[in-house]
Amino acid sequence: MEMLQKTNPGTIIDIEKQDDDSFKYAFVALNAAIKGWPNCKPIIVVDATFLKVAYGGTLLTANTQDAESKDFPLAYCIVDSENDKSWEWLLKKIKEAFGVREYQCLISDRHESTIKATRKVFPEITHGYYIFHLLSNLKTKFKKKNAKHFRAPFFAAAKAYTEMEFEFHMRELDNLDKRIRPYLEKIGHEKWSRYHSKNNRYSTMTSNIAEALDSANLAERETPVTTLMECLRAQMQEWTYNNRKEAQKCTTRLTPSSEKKLIGNYVQSLRLTVKPANQNLFEVIDEDRTRIVNLKDKTCTCNRFQKNEMSCNHPVAVMKDLNINTYNYCAQYYTSKTWLQTYEETVYPVGNVREWELPDFFKHVIVLPPKESIKSGRPRKRKMATAWETKKQNKCGKCGQKGHNKKTCRRITT
Repeated sequence: MEMLQKTNPGTIIDIEKQDDDSFKYAFVALNAAIKGWPNCKPIIVVDATFLKVAYGGTLLTANTQDAESKDFPLAYCIVDSENDKSWEWLLKKIKEAFGVREYQCLISDRHESTIKATRKVFPEITHGYYIFHLLSNLKTKFKKKNAKHFRAPFFAAAKAYTEMEFEFHMRELDNLDKRIRPYLEKIGHEKWSRYHSKNNRYSTMTSNIAEALDSANLAERETPVTTLMECLRAQMQEWTYNNRKEAQKCTTRLTPSSEKKLIGNYVQSLRLTVKPANQNLFEVIDEDRTRIVNLKDKTCTCNRFQKNEMSCNHPVAVMKDLNINTYNYCAQYYTSKTWLQTYEETVYPVGNVREWELPDFFKHVIVLPPKESIKSGRPRKRKMATAWETKKQNKCGKCGQKGHNKKTCRRITT
């Protein structure tokens, strides 16, 4: 940890021990992550995953997305388990390292400790939930044969941009189970609905950012703590280098994915009719619907313009008629310049342990293993499936039965 801070000046680290010198917590926020954070969308996704080692433990991570919507790890922390103290400790460290930005959002699951810690440490920001995690809660709480049909209308309601669209899909949920609406109202629509969210969530509705990081670290989670920390640093080094090279090759004003979306909006705008309403307002006729666009306030009645901070097809149609540059109405989070600035800093290795030059007092530093007893048997490798999750079985192409394929089919056919 000392060498990590020495080779990467600006990195924030912390180790906390118990009174008997046993290991308790460890936190790392690399300098490259701290410097790159202002160029990313003001959204932090936090998640927890168990460690598959003898002493157990939990890896807490904080992530965001760059301008190309790629994962950008901000900080990682190793704790004993998901509890009030560990989550509060992590969020305090995140606040110390990254501060608080305007319109910031924190996205997490509905773990009670996370909710308590966020209220205490980040009372000034918006706290939202993963919609997939909330969906699993719905399926577990309202166990019915039609629970498998909850997904489509619930996801559509969560991702809706307007109240009309939201209510339409909520009525679909009412038809499936009348208890769902009161349950979601009690949680708070602003916690999971894009339309009701106080601050923009952009496209961050699920835990895909954190899940992708967990998938990339499957093998590393079986290693000792020091090895895991080095693997996470090396991963950040590799991603920073590769993404910087990719950003340097970008020749468009927006990132490739954002450019593709804007072009798609331009193609859709070709079939729209624009009528000026007054100096700042324009009526855009989209089939049988009329949208009102205000270029001065950067708003559209479809809500996509203000929620995504990128021109949807309605304002693009207005800009096309007025011969206005559409790039000027896209947030900085989508530009290739911001993308490159995110990866300006380099993540440096800690070097060979034999060449380390450390102060003498480190010779007397003692960090003992956690005092929790080692569990018998093999450490758990996979997360426990929820009650509504069912194992998908193969279907034999020979006999049509489930549980095997045609190569292992034992049925005799004539």
